[in-house]
Amino acid sequence: MFLLLSNPRFRRFWCGLLFNDAALAIEPLALGWLVLDMTNSPLWVGISAGVAGVGMTVFSPVAGVLADRYNRKYLLILSLAIQSLAALALGILLISDSLQLHHALVFAFVSGLTGSLKFSCKMALTLDLAGRHNLLKAVAANFFSMTIMGVVAPLAGGLILAELGMGPAFFLVGILLLVSLLVVSLLKGIESPEYRATSHVDDLLEGVKYVFRSPPVRLLILAVMVSETFGWAVESMLPVIARDELGLGPRGFSYLMSAGALGAAVTTVTISLVPNIENKGRLILLGMIGFGLGLIVFAFSKLFVLSLLCLALTFGCGVAYESGLSTLIQEVVPDRMRGRVLSFQTFSWGFSGMAGFHAGPIAAVLGAPIAVAIGGGIVAANGFRIARSLMLLSRKLVEDTQGD
Repeated sequence: MFLLLSNPRFRRFWCGLLFNDAALAIEPLALGWLVLDMTNSPLWVGISAGVAGVGMTVFSPVAGVLADRYNRKYLLILSLAIQSLAALALGILLISDSLQLHHALVFAFVSGLTGSLKFSCKMALTLDLAGRHNLLKAVAANFFSMTIMGVVAPLAGGLILAELGMGPAFFLVGILLLVSLLVVSLLKGIESPEYRATSHVDDLLEGVKYVFRSPPVRLLILAVMVSETFGWAVESMLPVIARDELGLGPRGFSYLMSAGALGAAVTTVTISLVPNIENKGRLILLGMIGFGLGLIVFAFSKLFVLSLLCLALTFGCGVAYESGLSTLIQEVVPDRMRGRVLSFQTFSWGFSGMAGFHAGPIAAVLGAPIAVAIGGGIVAANGFRIARSLMLLSRKLVEDTQGD
């Protein structure tokens, strides 16, 4: 958190993201409950999350190319504007009682597509504004923004859903995104990348080749992909578990989301206050294994208080490994490739949404707890599998840094 006090430009950037992260915390709450209310089907809840994941995954490689060629500030503003308009349009359809299921699915796709550009620019701008030596602290600060808003915003969203309905909830999402846009537009001194004589397609292919031919990058991206595909399927199943397993309404569902975000916030504050975490591989491993095992315990909890505690601990572990992975990826990648490689991380994040495509059918047949527990087991097993490679990579980076 000291970085926010000492770096005015990063502080303004962070404040702008605060409103964006509030919108992102409310959106899945509102969309998941909306689809569940419309269809009464865990399958369709999973499909709606999956459609958002498809949008993010399909466009992410293109977003990376754009982030390496054009001004990242203006790309971020564009993505915020489109997502805001989509949320406001959905709110109008709800208020006018004209909404159909396909409208919600289109919104989910647009949200995922704009999110891919937004996340690629956000991560690249973080290093631009904070510097490489402050990168882990800056990444932790960004996750803190997401998590602290994840605590507060779902409570507000749950109250609005319960008292005012779903239309006002999507209006709130649109307004928060507009405020974020206005704050980000005040950033000064964000320069465009150097002119590139190559074509967009050449840049895209170069990024793909680099990811697959670089063993460290390939290891880290695949680690993200496995965790997102199987572990974060819990997000698409939360409304089902809240209603069908714990007997909760919109407010109770929002308490679950806030509890998870609170655990993540505690982790991000801890990371940002620790003077220096050199062995990021250990941070990733402990986070990944704890995340997987925590999901298994949460999946079979029938007590509301125990579920709150489990989700807090689980999401705290999730943010620990996410922070470590995001930092390591940027540390091993040259600046000219950063946007494209980070887009593959965003590409992997899209798999957390697409996890609904397999979690939804499993939940429909075997129940949501089984779907979540299977994902947790796979994440924990993968953590044990890559332990040695991660530790060697982390040690090599420390040695290279000390050598410099």
